[in-house]
Amino acid sequence: MKKLWTAALLCALLGANATAQERSFGTLPMGQKAGARPTSAQSKMEKSPKYLHALAIYNKLVAARGDTRFPVPAFSMKKEERQVAYIDYDVPEITLEEKAYDICMGLDADTSVSQAALAFLLSHELTHYYEKHAWRSSFAWDSKNLDLDITKKLRVDTLIDAAANETEADYLGGFLAYSAGYGLFDKGVLILDKLHSTYPLDTLAEGYPSLADRRALSKKSAEKLTRLIEVFDMANMLTAIGNYSEAYAYYRYVLNEYQSREIYNNLGVTACLDAMQYFNPGELKYRYPLELDLNVSGRKGNDGMGNNRVKLLRQAILHFDAAISLDNTYGPAYLNKACAYALLGDKTRASFYAAVEAKTEHIKKHYPNSFADVDVLLGILAAQDNKPEEATKFFQSAWAAGRTLGDTNLKIMNEVPLEADPEGMSSSRKVEKIDSLSLSKVIESVNYDPKKIVTIQKNLLFKQNPKQGAQSKLWFSENNQTGKITYFHTTNAGYTQKTARGIGVGNTRADIAKAYGEPDKTYPTPLGEIMVYPKTLFIIGNKGQLERWVNYLVEE
Repeated sequence: MKKLWTAALLCALLGANATAQERSFGTLPMGQKAGARPTSAQSKMEKSPKYLHALAIYNKLVAARGDTRFPVPAFSMKKEERQVAYIDYDVPEITLEEKAYDICMGLDADTSVSQAALAFLLSHELTHYYEKHAWRSSFAWDSKNLDLDITKKLRVDTLIDAAANETEADYLGGFLAYSAGYGLFDKGVLILDKLHSTYPLDTLAEGYPSLADRRALSKKSAEKLTRLIEVFDMANMLTAIGNYSEAYAYYRYVLNEYQSREIYNNLGVTACLDAMQYFNPGELKYRYPLELDLNVSGRKGNDGMGNNRVKLLRQAILHFDAAISLDNTYGPAYLNKACAYALLGDKTRASFYAAVEAKTEHIKKHYPNSFADVDVLLGILAAQDNKPEEATKFFQSAWAAGRTLGDTNLKIMNEVPLEADPEGMSSSRKVEKIDSLSLSKVIESVNYDPKKIVTIQKNLLFKQNPKQGAQSKLWFSENNQTGKITYFHTTNAGYTQKTARGIGVGNTRADIAKAYGEPDKTYPTPLGEIMVYPKTLFIIGNKGQLERWVNYLVEE
């Protein structure tokens, strides 16, 4: 059976003297360990601790990709030293060699870095598969197509494609690893050097880039990946503070580079939240379960505002449909689609997507929060139909499942006053400073690096000063159409100073809530959550501890 071997992390390891069956068609090979030969099926390390650890990371990456349109490649680990990692497209199956696993796990004393290295290596292979990097070369090298004139040209083009495919697999694979919660991994060059010095590898075939060139490509991929993650982080922060229209544009920028159900879903949610600003204050009595900011002030619903909100909500539905098309078991998209229809006043469709599509056993098992939030929406629909007893049952069911919106909407329906904001969130609190500067002082003299400007869309620019202070940086979104500038002054990793209330890196979420009160809203991220307070965001990592915080300010 012909195998189309692919490289992991710019490291497909087939040599110039490899057999025709082992040619790397889909990606660019780098060489093969001298004298290495395939091993038997008995070399598979099924159920070993190393295999189970790598499998858990692999499954997390597959879940983060969230694309069920294609069969998920099987995963195996083998006791061999010849290919590092490769994919058999015919099965399909991705194989990781034990030695490659050991190299990744020994990369750094910090286990999170080692796991990120392994995640990056595996996500590289998954990206080759999902981006269909082998389709052209598979056609070109198929013996059935040898009589076609186009075959010769395609065989030449595959060498050009391979370099681009490897770079893209590093870039998009890196974002996949990030979205799965493994953080930014920018040590591709280090992995590359470790693999070359440990295996070791044969020299490259004529026409292939040198190791130095591949190291340079890896560095460029890391730079591009960093930029994409920064845009994604900016979208998260803009959403957290309620700047939904600009957040939508930032997510769209990411979507142009990387498609996943979560990105489509985020686009839909921000479109819905943006649309809710075009309702009159009295039109949104209840709190919908897709909301990030539950305190919508509202704009006047005239002068075409109604048309704007309808357009945004219908666009949101298209985004939710796109997420569902990637994964028809993705619970949040069904719930959010139902909310969008409810906001459009289409109760029939809202009820169907909530009560039927989102109330499945799969969603109950894999998305329990979404499953419980369905009751919140069904309660809202019942309350709007003047069925208080039915609404009460739904709200109480959601509240019993730990969803606070159930209790909140029950109080709204029964006209029970909601609790006031915690004292710690009042505007009278001390002025927060980062690197001994308040943000109002920082923007008196704004500097930015012109090399780091990202044009999000025609009149929307993402600018940054990566060295605003000794331990901080400044990001800002400049909207030249509205004249609004949104500033975020953020601490760097390992920031050593404290906030005005004595909170520092490493403090827990509970510590923050004790010092500042519970936030009025939180926003989930791939690595944790954002706690949102007036003028300050606290970024919580996947260990439940504070990693950095951000002071923000909007200048009209």
